[in-house]
Amino acid sequence: MNLHFIAKGSLSVFLLAALSSCSVFDTAPAAPSGYNPSTAPMTTRAAFLRQSWVAETYRGRPVKDQFKSVYIAPVNTRYMAEQTWWQQQGERKNVLQSDTRQLAERMRAEFNQALASYPGDHIPPAAGPGPGVLVIELALVELVPSKAYWNAGATAAGLVVPGAGLLSAAGRGSIAIEGRLRDGGTGEIIATFADRRADKVAPVNLGSYSWYHGAEGNIADWASEFAELLNTNPGHVVNRPKSVTLKPW
Repeated sequence: MNLHFIAKGSLSVFLLAALSSCSVFDTAPAAPSGYNPSTAPMTTRAAFLRQSWVAETYRGRPVKDQFKSVYIAPVNTRYMAEQTWWQQQGERKNVLQSDTRQLAERMRAEFNQALASYPGDHIPPAAGPGPGVLVIELALVELVPSKAYWNAGATAAGLVVPGAGLLSAAGRGSIAIEGRLRDGGTGEIIATFADRRADKVAPVNLGSYSWYHGAEGNIADWASEFAELLNTNPGHVVNRPKSVTLKPW
């Protein structure tokens, strides 16, 4: 990313440049975890995901016509310990394990909340699997805390926008998930997916900045996107959010 100060009135030019410069980092896939079975990704209406596959018999049909509720299973975190980056952390691995468990619990709670609060006649969350229940199994396969890369160069690598403050890609972390959808009655896998997201480029508020602030925002986005996907008709495409936001961290 080039180092410039943004003149007043040129914010749109910066945003375009920032989106372009961040595209490689945002779209790079996580290392294969072995969590999902080998299925070729396909184009689905879940455009917010980098990879997705849906069994042929379930394509083009409203979820509410097939299932009465959705159960979010406890989030799988065991693949995290297999990351090379994780293995290099020495004694800090205990801290990372604790952080990962907390974020996994947060992810599950966010998904349930997004389902429960979706407006209109929505498909509700379920207390457990069973007939008529769609089961969503999530695995957290990558989690890089933002401050792992945060250093004195953050300001130099950032861009000052009048009225917005410092926007910076320095110190960004990343998070990746994989998942499966099952028929809660039969256990059949009916869909698989994978996605990876870097922290959004945003005005940096150092007073509220935290190691996992970006990951928390991405978890909230995933939760709302899945709720939208499950409660809309087959012709509705759920798109990926922008990687630049003017909402301060």
